[in-house]
Amino acid sequence: MIRLIFGALLGVLTMLSWSEESVLAAKSHDLVISSGIEGGGYWSAASRLQAVAEGMGGSISNRSSAGSLANLEALADPHGPVNLAFAQADALEYFLYDSPDARSRINVMEYLGQECVFIVTKAGSDLRTDADLQQDSGFRLGIASHTSGVAVTFNNMTRRVPELSSVAVVYGETATAIEQLDSPAAALDALMVVHRPKEHSQEVDLVLGDPDSYRFLKISDNRLTDKSADGREVYRGMKLALPGQDDRGPSVVKTICVKGLLLVNPEKLTTSQQNLMTDIVNSHWGAVFATQ
Repeated sequence: MIRLIFGALLGVLTMLSWSEESVLAAKSHDLVISSGIEGGGYWSAASRLQAVAEGMGGSISNRSSAGSLANLEALADPHGPVNLAFAQADALEYFLYDSPDARSRINVMEYLGQECVFIVTKAGSDLRTDADLQQDSGFRLGIASHTSGVAVTFNNMTRRVPELSSVAVVYGETATAIEQLDSPAAALDALMVVHRPKEHSQEVDLVLGDPDSYRFLKISDNRLTDKSADGREVYRGMKLALPGQDDRGPSVVKTICVKGLLLVNPEKLTTSQQNLMTDIVNSHWGAVFATQ
């Protein structure tokens, strides 16, 4: 009898052990995406991706982050749980320049549409093109934060066009600073934002609403649109027709745009995870990231 009771208890304990191992195994096989600032565009897209995966019987954990570079670091880390990430194509180029050994651990799985560079200055400024910005004149360019995707974009542009290193970058709130550009006491000569062409921002909307006071800088240096070392397109030259707020028609902006990317670390994906992501990208991507 004692042997029977002991055997039964051993069986129960074994089943509990297997159950715990199964739970841990299931959790360890969850997909984890490093997205972006909570409430931001990438974070919101990751939340939609999470919902789509759950509807298909999968599981994705959405981790907020400081931005593209933080996402890439987490994705490339062989010991961390992150196996998916969002990042801009120029952030990927910038990251791999400093961490070339990480190249095999980062694959592009899907694209998230274009994000475009908008550099704004006052209408009477000496700055009209990116060639003017390259002059050794100490022009002051406003960027919201040194950890932002905008800062990464400008740093990568400077690697491609070294003359831009003469620009003095000033970090701080750009939505407020733009209204002071036309003042003699202005702390900036221009400011820069990066977002989707049809997305609204206070900086871009102010230019469109008051073209007599503000204008967009023309960006056309061919070095910016050269392909990367591995043959990929990072920046694309584009002419954007943005709707104005008066009867003068749309404002045409010649600039560069960069693709957003869904990236995976193939070394941290199981076959079932790969199949799930392939199904989502092929059949449900419109529910995650709508094209413009």
